[in-house]
Amino acid sequence: MLLGIDVGTTNTKLRVYNHDGEIKEERSFPTPLFPDEEGELYHPQKILHQILQAISQFSGELRREIIALSVSSYAEVLVKVGENGEPVGGSIPWYDNRTERYFREIELDKEEVYRISGLYPYHIYSFYKLFWHREREKEAFEKTKFWTSMSGFILFYFSGIPSFDYSLASRTMLFRQKERCWWEEMLARVGLSAKDMAPLYPSGVVLGTVREEVARDCGLSPDTLVVTGGHDHLCAALSVGVYREGRALISTGTTESLTMALENLPSLSPSGEEKPFSWGHHVAYPYYYAMNGIYSGGYAVDWILRLLKEDYTFLENLSPHFSPRVSLFFPYLLGGDYEGAKGAFLNLTGGAEREELILGLLLGLCFEYRNIWEKMEKNLGFRIKETANVGGGTQNRVWMELKATTLDKNIPVPRDREGSCRGAALLAGLGAGVYKDFEEAFQKTFRVREVFEPQKEWQESLEKWFRVYVEVEKDLREINEKLGVLYDR
Repeated sequence: MLLGIDVGTTNTKLRVYNHDGEIKEERSFPTPLFPDEEGELYHPQKILHQILQAISQFSGELRREIIALSVSSYAEVLVKVGENGEPVGGSIPWYDNRTERYFREIELDKEEVYRISGLYPYHIYSFYKLFWHREREKEAFEKTKFWTSMSGFILFYFSGIPSFDYSLASRTMLFRQKERCWWEEMLARVGLSAKDMAPLYPSGVVLGTVREEVARDCGLSPDTLVVTGGHDHLCAALSVGVYREGRALISTGTTESLTMALENLPSLSPSGEEKPFSWGHHVAYPYYYAMNGIYSGGYAVDWILRLLKEDYTFLENLSPHFSPRVSLFFPYLLGGDYEGAKGAFLNLTGGAEREELILGLLLGLCFEYRNIWEKMEKNLGFRIKETANVGGGTQNRVWMELKATTLDKNIPVPRDREGSCRGAALLAGLGAGVYKDFEEAFQKTFRVREVFEPQKEWQESLEKWFRVYVEVEKDLREINEKLGVLYDR
């Protein structure tokens, strides 16, 4: 048996799989967040405690049959580990805005940062979070023995070995992609060096076995292997075979991410005012990825349903129609690909009902996604031949059919929608030698639940709406720049 753990933005999931990818048992819990004066923080120790509780709830015989485990987690989040091995203070969520001040104040050569780290500077990256920790948690900052990811912290607790895998390091703005080492000059800017960071590893590497104390408390075999994990979206990509060029993953959760697999490092220079897509190391080492997406994918759907006091059953009865009075939504609730991006509903009238608002929101998500998709293909110089979609949003048939029609692609959805958990389990299996390579792991465990196809009768209408969306998006950028004056004050 293989144990995959996924620490997600909203929920943390644990699943035990057999070598054929069948789920034997599963547990989940809301990932705990705790308020502070500037928003919310993750408390790594609380997350760990609930993970240990969840493992102990698996049947005893099943726990003893687990031969390896691994962990996927959200990116950009840092955990401070002290001398005693305990986390020191809280961790800033990836989406948190408290770091915007440092982003505005710190001058960087943005093209150099992109060329070396694969990331175009933006406030969500770990580099900026370090400045907040140094300023606001000075004592905890000084007590930190090493910094790691949330995945790395959980793995450290299980194995006693500090680690920071390449895929999550790729999201810090502190990692030299070509050399696969920490970027000393960037760390020095915040008063740190490479020795303050956990050692770097590819994903799928055995760190050791579960510590005796943990094995005893959780009922695991002391021979259970602990294997390096990775970025949740990339673990999901592995689970659906997206690691070879020409394949892409749509991951629909709080964010809606687009991951295109690369076999070589891209040679790109950012141009214009838009943030380019990010790139870095895949969990399927030594492959790479290009990534972009909508920060507020599922978040936007949750937002509109909450405002309208509806739940997801409302979407099941939604009947798409594309009259001129449908509202057009721009999904920048958590930012966009330029500084100061804010969301908007356009084409609103007093006659707009719930159906028009929600349909407009779903259309906006689909149009923004296609816009991103086409830009990435153009910049990378190849077309995507195969795709798959994972995540909770795949349960919404209308959204999926709108997406398939807008992209004009068949979109398979795997039987197991939670690809990050499965990907972590596959990394565990690869580390334990259960699978000889990535392709065998994928082929032995991938099962299609449903394929969503383009709805031919919608295509003409959606194409017209999409062309309008692209043009109006340019106008909205100018409006947001003017509105930005309010925030600067």
